[in-house]
Amino acid sequence: AVALAPGDADAHANRGATLLGLKRFDEALACYDRSLALRPGEGEAAWNKAQLLLLRGDLVQGLPLYEERRRKPEFPSVGDAAVPSWRPDMALAGRTVLVHWEQGMGDTIQFCRYLRPLAAQAGRVLFAPHRPLAALMHGLGPGLSIVDPDDPALSYDLRLPLLSLPLAFATTLDTIPGDVPYLGAEPERVERWRRRLGEGGLRIGICWQGNPSLVDRGRSFPLAALAGLARRPGTRLISLQKGHGVEQLAALPDGMTVETLGGDFDVGPDAFLDSAAVLQSLDLVITSDTAMAHLAGALARPVWVALKQVPDWRWFLDRPTSPWYPTMTLFRQKQRGDWAGVFDEMAGRLSDRRR
Repeated sequence: AVALAPGDADAHANRGATLLGLKRFDEALACYDRSLALRPGEGEAAWNKAQLLLLRGDLVQGLPLYEERRRKPEFPSVGDAAVPSWRPDMALAGRTVLVHWEQGMGDTIQFCRYLRPLAAQAGRVLFAPHRPLAALMHGLGPGLSIVDPDDPALSYDLRLPLLSLPLAFATTLDTIPGDVPYLGAEPERVERWRRRLGEGGLRIGICWQGNPSLVDRGRSFPLAALAGLARRPGTRLISLQKGHGVEQLAALPDGMTVETLGGDFDVGPDAFLDSAAVLQSLDLVITSDTAMAHLAGALARPVWVALKQVPDWRWFLDRPTSPWYPTMTLFRQKQRGDWAGVFDEMAGRLSDRRR
């Protein structure tokens, strides 16, 4: 396409996206820059360039460009549109700020960590998470008000999308706020699930499937990929999966057993309350790139995350650990689509744990 139409900004942007998937990052960056030169202000190319810069750990250049997401048609409009939305030149000190959800639940769990330092700086902080996460977010502590953004009685000076907070705090790779836990579980619920789970064996919670979408392509692994771990003596695999992916439980390979938590697990309007309590009673969590990974990290639970070869930017490149979550270990595909190598590495790590 570029050869046929060298002046087509979209062709260069699409070529950049393809090169990104091949880990040819310098070439991908050049394609995005060419697209932007041909059509200055092109949002999609700028958005893709931002994610590439962030993936490489360049938060200083990447975070300002990441604001391009707010121009995307699917970016949600939350709160009173008459109230100005925060821009990097706007001070937050002393003002009442409505911080609102904008992407997935995992994003909300990851970036709500910034609300505590914001509360120490702003006059007042109102937080509007996804409604199913409201109960979980009450664990963030004092100084924050969890609100319904459609409440006509709310009054605030600024609206601020949650994922703009890293930019507001001028975050660099070295200043990511990694203190955990910053979320908690209800003690009574923890005790109830601890009794149900029992104490025997190495209890490993598993979650293998994210919400099917273009973003999830190549990110989730098949449940059967865990068969080797399931057959290890003394190992108990306990499903934390909800919704998409649970159908795989009906087609397990021979010799593979996965425990389930029953029909009352995380039912009702409040998401992840049971999950948070169960995580407190497990020895380890193994998951793909899902909200469960962020919840386990936010609770400071031991969690292993299986990542595709070119992951979402928040996992950066080549690192075995995450600056966002000190209790997390990252297992990365060496080749595109190679989940077997990821779980062979996990099996070796489990053997080391038992020595």
